[in-house]
Amino acid sequence: MTWIYFSIALLLYFSLYFWSKYSRKKFNTWRKTNHMQVLKKLRNDWKEIRIKTDDCVIINFDTKVDRNSATYSLSNEDENFFEWMSRDPKRVDLVDLHSTKILCKYKESGKIKKEFSTTVHMDKTVVEFKLRLRDYISVYTSNDFDDENYFIDLEFLNEEIDFTKFK
Repeated sequence: MTWIYFSIALLLYFSLYFWSKYSRKKFNTWRKTNHMQVLKKLRNDWKEIRIKTDDCVIINFDTKVDRNSATYSLSNEDENFFEWMSRDPKRVDLVDLHSTKILCKYKESGKIKKEFSTTVHMDKTVVEFKLRLRDYISVYTSNDFDDENYFIDLEFLNEEIDFTKFK
């Protein structure tokens, strides 16, 4: 009789694991499509400021993140069944997360008018290399140009590098 309970519990664990993996993929798909819609709206409605890449500074911003936190688990799709089963929300399991801070200075007639910054979850070397391949970075600001609302367009970081340009 205990084998029935064991098989039901095992079936329940497997179904919860696959449901969790399915819902995580759905969330990531929704997040990508929503991001593209927001990006399209920003490019159409907000004012674009072009900042030379020479006026940008790349800072190493590596940090440690708790593997059991919701923000880490939603972005991590490489989790297998045994890792998912052994996850304990009370335990702190720190993971190295490679982050890079990009600080861009908007200059008008040689004077710094405004500084914009953002953090990306990529290695500093990759960000620096891809940034130096470009001439400028687009920063979108609301028409009111308040200090809080801006968006730095970094979609080029997700693109593959075209090595045919270097031949």
